[in-house]
Amino acid sequence: MDLNDTTNRVIGAIVLLLVFIGGWWLIARNSLGTGAPAAVSSNTGGTTGNTTNATNTGGSNSPLPTTTPTVEASSESVEVADQPAGVTVAVASAKFAEMGWIAVRDSGGRTLGAARLDAGVHAGVVVELLRGTVTGERYQVLIYIDDGDRAFDLYKDSLVMNASAGVVGATFTAE
Repeated sequence: MDLNDTTNRVIGAIVLLLVFIGGWWLIARNSLGTGAPAAVSSNTGGTTGNTTNATNTGGSNSPLPTTTPTVEASSESVEVADQPAGVTVAVASAKFAEMGWIAVRDSGGRTLGAARLDAGVHAGVVVELLRGTVTGERYQVLIYIDDGDRAFDLYKDSLVMNASAGVVGATFTAE
């Protein structure tokens, strides 16, 4: 290819421009889906040790997908403590006003597993994960209200939010 030929230079510049635009588009599209992790603050209201009370007043680990329905909390809560890394997460307690899900999410916003619970107060819930937790990493446990089909779906089931637009959930560290 003769680089002194103007036609070849123009074609080369167009190809290079298309590669840059395509790369930018892929990066922008992926960052909208997962977002950057944000801090989660918790209301620890009288709990001790490493236990985190479930009613968070802050944001979430990452922005919600734009199609995730939300519902304001009535009496939902979840409590979890730091625990060994593994393929299950032990939830100390959970309270549901109606049938719903406890979902475990990593710091990148990916849901690792979920367990369905009926309305009421539950203790010692074990959530099986599709991918295990990693030592030293932080994870978030969130509450979703089922849409009636008894199957977990991030885009159909409603994420429970508190009055200040924070998620109802808790965080823990895998040890």
